[in-house]
Amino acid sequence: MRDADVKELATALRHPDCKFRGPLDLSENKELTDQSALYIADVLKKIDGTSNISKLNLSKTSMESKAGLFIGEALLSNPHYSIEKLTFKGVNIEDNGLYRLLEAANANKNIKKLHLGKISDYGLRAMADLLKQNNSLVKLEFSESKET
Repeated sequence: MRDADVKELATALRHPDCKFRGPLDLSENKELTDQSALYIADVLKKIDGTSNISKLNLSKTSMESKAGLFIGEALLSNPHYSIEKLTFKGVNIEDNGLYRLLEAANANKNIKKLHLGKISDYGLRAMADLLKQNNSLVKLEFSESKET
């Protein structure tokens, strides 16, 4: 898949008559960039009472920090969106994306499982600070960012 394909998919998912409900696995699509995350974020912002995507897997794509920002911001603006799991395994969402996703996990109590991808030492500290009061996450995963 490419960004243009995800744009078409997101348009279909936002349509009021869309019947899709379930997991969306876009993992291992190396041609997907942060632009695709922006399109998916538009789906997550839908406040019509429907939640199409129950699990979102963006692992091992070419996405970076803006993916975390876009997805996190969308879920912050719509904290009732019924998504259970977000996966960014192998993605370096950097500190800004990490911060926004953690804020979203605190605001959206439906998020039970979260893989934050590659995080830095600063990210570890931010994670500890931001998740102190979180009692809805059941599983949290991440990998160490290889800083040089």
